[in-house]
Amino acid sequence: MRVRACASVGLVMSALACFSTSAYATEGAGGLYLLGSQALGAGLAPAPGWYVSSAVAQYSGAVGSTSVGGVTLVSLKKRVDSMGVNLLYAPATPILGAQAAISVTAPYAYLRLTGEITGTRQASGSVSNTNLGDMAVNGRLGWKVNDSFSHAISLTVWCPTGDYSKGFNASIGHNRWAGDVLWAMTYLSPTSRLELSAAVGYGINGPNDITHYRSGNEAHIELAAGKRLSPHWVVGLAGYAYRQVTADTGRGANLGSLEGRVLGAGPAVNYGTRMGSHALAVGLRYYREFDAHDHFHGDVVIASATFRL
Repeated sequence: MRVRACASVGLVMSALACFSTSAYATEGAGGLYLLGSQALGAGLAPAPGWYVSSAVAQYSGAVGSTSVGGVTLVSLKKRVDSMGVNLLYAPATPILGAQAAISVTAPYAYLRLTGEITGTRQASGSVSNTNLGDMAVNGRLGWKVNDSFSHAISLTVWCPTGDYSKGFNASIGHNRWAGDVLWAMTYLSPTSRLELSAAVGYGINGPNDITHYRSGNEAHIELAAGKRLSPHWVVGLAGYAYRQVTADTGRGANLGSLEGRVLGAGPAVNYGTRMGSHALAVGLRYYREFDAHDHFHGDVVIASATFRL
């Protein structure tokens, strides 16, 4: 159960990825999947039961030419403070021999944009907003192959429920449907207490009917290596690689394909413990981004707490 408490951080962060308005590339140089949400324990499944969790993420970065709400900018800076509340249920009955889980995430965020706008006259401006983001539903199947290796597949669907306005506005929502399919795995060495985790995902974006912009599809890989210092603590390093694999299209994509890419890396820590018949898991990670092209680059901090009811 102690290991399960730590594992639930990796799983629930998969669902909490959907609160991000600070992710990357595509329209507004911002997608819906939060890179870095899969790290230590990515392939582990939770024990059956109900889980409630909350996560906060802060992103601060910049990008060159991009389009926001149909407005073209030659440069853009972004600051996002996000919070997501997640409810997850893992049934006791296996499905296809796997531990199933389904969750719903409600996001809320503060967003500030500072950009240089093109047009007949070039001007600079700043906008900010605090509002609800796009809700998401996540389904997951996880298999424990043996005591050392576990893996899982998941599907996240984002619904365009968040606040959105056309023009140069700090819209928390994205006004498009999107989905992400992910395969995650974790290896735990029984002798050295070394943990290796990885996740490979592919995201598909629907069109924004207001701006007539169809964001391209996205591929991402996340890796983590850690050391289990005790039944409670796992400390290590995590990183990710992102690449947009199809071009942006539509009348609103007047800057071309903008097939972005970026890398990120930094430390990651998980802590898990029991509180009577309940379990508590806490996760913290920081990423510094680099080697960005047509893509935001900056700093990401993610902290989460998961409680098994």
